[in-house]
Amino acid sequence: MSIHEVDADIVRSALRRQWIRIANAVPGLDLERPSRISGWRNAEVLAHLSVQPRLLMRFLDSATEAEPTMRLRDNLTGTHNLSAGIDHAARKSAEAGQLDFADQINMVDTALLRADMSATVTTLQGPIRLSDYLRTRCIEAVVHGQDFQPPVSPDSTAQQIAANALLTVLAPNPTDLAIARSLPQATFIDIATGRIAPPPELSHAMPLMR
Repeated sequence: MSIHEVDADIVRSALRRQWIRIANAVPGLDLERPSRISGWRNAEVLAHLSVQPRLLMRFLDSATEAEPTMRLRDNLTGTHNLSAGIDHAARKSAEAGQLDFADQINMVDTALLRADMSATVTTLQGPIRLSDYLRTRCIEAVVHGQDFQPPVSPDSTAQQIAANALLTVLAPNPTDLAIARSLPQATFIDIATGRIAPPPELSHAMPLMR
């Protein structure tokens, strides 16, 4: 097995563990409580997360051997283009009570375990390698897990994968990359996703995604 395949399998396993952590925490959440995201309750965060496995199932159905046209960095920097639609969908789904996160991860789990991690899947932003797409899902699951109040403590490997994925956005600027690497992983993730203010030396580059 190649290094790429080993790394991809680690990503898949970490995402599954992080999803299960969230699913296990959901029954104890007060869904009416305000979350860490301005204007969202825990209910909106849960509604947004519940869409993720459903979308993944759709994307797995699109898997091909074609070369991807989107890199990990492209996906992460393009998320701001989807923010208005994401906000609308989360509010609508929360109002409709579409909060079945545990059911959704159970439905996709078998397909995810069987998936070829080197395949290309077509996502809302374009064709990307499945292993890279799952890295973006680790970011979503780690960050939104901590958006809940009280927060869901992240799986340590999923958190590391999320931080490393976000660092790829800074790769073209070695100075910014070095500063970001010096920060605790949890702090960097919160800065990169706009949850907390960056240090002055990184203010020109943050947030990397929302």
